[in-house]
Amino acid sequence: MSRHAVLGAGGVGLALAAALARGGEAVTLLLRPASLARYPGTVTVHHGIREGFTVPVPAATTLTEPVDVLWVCVKHPDLPGALTNVTAEAGVVVPLLNGLGHLPPLREQFGDRVVAGAIRIEAARTAVGVVRQESLFTEIELAGPPEVVSAALAAAGIGCADGGSAADVLWRKLALLAPLALATTCVGGPLEQVRADDELTRLMLACADEACAVGRAEGAHLDRGRVLRALTRAPGRTRTSLQRDVERGATGELDAIAGPIRAAGARRGIPTPATDQLVHRAGQHAGTPLPAGT
Repeated sequence: MSRHAVLGAGGVGLALAAALARGGEAVTLLLRPASLARYPGTVTVHHGIREGFTVPVPAATTLTEPVDVLWVCVKHPDLPGALTNVTAEAGVVVPLLNGLGHLPPLREQFGDRVVAGAIRIEAARTAVGVVRQESLFTEIELAGPPEVVSAALAAAGIGCADGGSAADVLWRKLALLAPLALATTCVGGPLEQVRADDELTRLMLACADEACAVGRAEGAHLDRGRVLRALTRAPGRTRTSLQRDVERGATGELDAIAGPIRAAGARRGIPTPATDQLVHRAGQHAGTPLPAGT
């Protein structure tokens, strides 16, 4: 049994903490004080596809005891503040944030203990300590998974794959997530609503093309055909956390998801007009229109 701390108790953090605890690992949830006051001491997972479960998971506001693995599951805008609550050592640090901008500050604080990761899951927090998971499987891809991590994930029933370099792992996720998240946010609904709009579908697939081109220029190994097939075959009910954030008035993740594509595209001389247009339309849906070229 290894010791884990999960920083961030949104959909991803709760689902991960519950799975690890159910698999026999020692897990501590790190919560904001207001959330800790309302936390029932257990995490309940409701599944849209299979039977749910409830499991005890201790919680605290600050990590004061060393752990083998620190899972970072906060939103990108919340990362600086959340890291101040980590005052003990972690053998391995696995961030599961969107985008690429989280790696530099994490590596500045934790050095080479940071292992770039990406998670594939559809989960949303419905209350403190309660999460609804729509996806049947959870899979995590890591840039060289340490044994302590892969063993814990196996016990938790979570798929774990070696995704190659950090650039490979993060750009592979971003090339799929950005077009999907931006397009569903534009319509404020699931993927099936995007597919009903020919122009928005064209922009979504063009955004994937741009992300693949920029990612390859940044050194990532990306299979454009695989990304496009994943977009065309994804279930019509698919929604994203960005869409839910925007519906609540939070737009910070827009830049975390689209920003790396646009910034690296500008740096590499690769135009990203479809990504720009999707960002603009997503901003309009959020009630905070953004110029298409920013």
